[in-house]
Amino acid sequence: MTRAFVLHTRPWRDTSLLVEWFTEDFGRLTTYQRGARNRGKKSPLRPMAFQCLHMMLVGRGDMKTATQIEPVGRAHLLQGQSLAVGFYLNELLMRALHRQEPAPVLFDIYARHLAELAGPSVDFGTVVRGFERDLLAELGVGIDWQSTADTQEPIDPQAQYWLAPEEGILQHRGQGYPVAGNILKAIADNQALADTEDRRQARNLLQSLLVPHVGSAPFNSRALWRTQPQSGQSEQILSTE
Repeated sequence: MTRAFVLHTRPWRDTSLLVEWFTEDFGRLTTYQRGARNRGKKSPLRPMAFQCLHMMLVGRGDMKTATQIEPVGRAHLLQGQSLAVGFYLNELLMRALHRQEPAPVLFDIYARHLAELAGPSVDFGTVVRGFERDLLAELGVGIDWQSTADTQEPIDPQAQYWLAPEEGILQHRGQGYPVAGNILKAIADNQALADTEDRRQARNLLQSLLVPHVGSAPFNSRALWRTQPQSGQSEQILSTE
């Protein structure tokens, strides 16, 4: 048995589903669920978005079937903009993770961010930037957000810095993106940014670091975000592509 979340489902043939999973023990994988779309047959996968599950894998070769699917705890009932952000996290995992490479730390990070999305008064920008930061770290391409790479000094919220993807945060001007220290501190410490322009810069900064690993194709969750009732965070916090 392994814990797992459903990332995506799509029809396969007449009555079956191909299911993309993020599992604790095996990372991202795909299963073939025969007859899951049969009329009159209740599929255990239909209501399971953002629900942690226990399941067992059976079968030979790369394409297996998930069996003994049971919920673990309560489902995270995401609605509106929270739903759009949840789908964005799923899209990031679908794009960034190679198949069948275990990522147990990232699994727990993902579960924690889903719980935050289901909570009251969530700051979506903080959740998204935090997950993007942690995803980069778990992919092995993260940077030190707390100190400079060239002088090893702590980040000063009042100072100006440059971020070079291959080096990190630079105190002295280099070949990188100019960024204010208060934005770097907010990303490092999961702090909300009150200024709209600061939020935009934080978004674009993380996006620039992610593109080499997730591609530049449009995210479907961006369109979903735009259709949801606004909750005071009306600017685009998801992918700019």
